[in-house]
Amino acid sequence: MSLRALDFAEPFFPVKYILNESTFDITKKSIVFNLAQKPLTIRHQALGFFKSTVVTNLAIEDIERCLVIEDFERNNDHEVLFALIKKTWTLVYEATKVERHRGVMLWRSPKQKIGNTEVNMCFAEGIPLNVGLHKTHWGDKPFREVHTQILGYGRMQQYREQDLSTLYREDPLAPGCTHEPMYDEECVYPWHQYETTTKAIYMATEMQLGE
Repeated sequence: MSLRALDFAEPFFPVKYILNESTFDITKKSIVFNLAQKPLTIRHQALGFFKSTVVTNLAIEDIERCLVIEDFERNNDHEVLFALIKKTWTLVYEATKVERHRGVMLWRSPKQKIGNTEVNMCFAEGIPLNVGLHKTHWGDKPFREVHTQILGYGRMQQYREQDLSTLYREDPLAPGCTHEPMYDEECVYPWHQYETTTKAIYMATEMQLGE
């Protein structure tokens, strides 16, 4: 059993990584994200793998592996928060040097590795963000990726081709929501992108395939 404070989103968002705990008390409104194939329990209701929700004034139970973004609404002045984030996190193009990221108003926190998983947060300022349609991700290993909305509103879009006119699915994202996984069994993705509805902060979770 263990409970570990992660620092990838500090000082803006306190995140707890919880392993093999029977219960964990949540008082202030927090986002719970399940990293385990085994569902965790929220007052007799199951929260499945790569699913998230908002919990307050309750103990979650049967935890094999999860993240808790605690008191995620504590920063009341979002414009002040966003300005501080821009001074602290890295513009995404500077982090990746991927051409589709050039000029995109997106800032990324450090990545943090927890077992077979890496997590980071992003602040998306551009509306629309225009992060670019893609099927592959930078890095050298296939992974299962989902995005969890933290603040603001966004949407995950899927396309038949590398063409904005071929949109066929859009999953709206509000704080506490994680979109349905897009990858298949071999981690092949459709053309897709995260798009903003408002200025937004989201968490990206990347879990290595077969680990």
